[in-house]
Amino acid sequence: MDRLPHLSPSALPARFPSPRLARLCACGLGLGLLSCDGGSSAPSTAPPSRVDVVAAAPQAKPDIAGFCEARPAPGTGPTLSLPDLDGRLEAPALTGRWTWVNVWATWCGPCVEEMPRLIGWPDKLKKDGVDVQLVFLSTDLELTQLTAFAKRNAWAPPTLRMADGSAAPAWVESLNLGLAPVLPLHLFVNPQGEVVCARAGSVQSDAYGTVKALIQGEPG
Repeated sequence: MDRLPHLSPSALPARFPSPRLARLCACGLGLGLLSCDGGSSAPSTAPPSRVDVVAAAPQAKPDIAGFCEARPAPGTGPTLSLPDLDGRLEAPALTGRWTWVNVWATWCGPCVEEMPRLIGWPDKLKKDGVDVQLVFLSTDLELTQLTAFAKRNAWAPPTLRMADGSAAPAWVESLNLGLAPVLPLHLFVNPQGEVVCARAGSVQSDAYGTVKALIQGEPG
């Protein structure tokens, strides 16, 4: 994570024979074909009398509480208003559907690292029945920084940019979520325009299920 400037700070395999194998063992003992302890009087090419069964590890439950550094109670989250923008792109509507705002900067290493991973998540989520728009918001002070970044990275998505990047800390503080002054910052906004989850820090691949559960309104 990179700190935003000028802001004071405010996560034994069970071994058992199958029932069918147990019956084979019981029947085979008299014939000298199989033994339930794995021994055999048959040639070495005979099939084993039992196998080790290793249960698959249960899938981790979504840890929404651990993922969100700020998670206001339903109906109490701040209504998100974007800061003043440079006017290059039209600001999206923040109501009517779920919105995920990723606040970043070209000089923020963790921001750049996670971006290629996240840009495909809206399509993936849509295939899973979850509708969300992912909005990138740059705090770069100069437009030339974004232009140079886009030239170096053809995959870079369109991004909004604050008209005054130095105002980013004050804008974050105005959300009254007690967030650390760091980038990347992720704000999850429900269809009513309320911030229901905020994360100051990068989002890793294993958080996909948590993001999905958060938007679907599952407890966690």
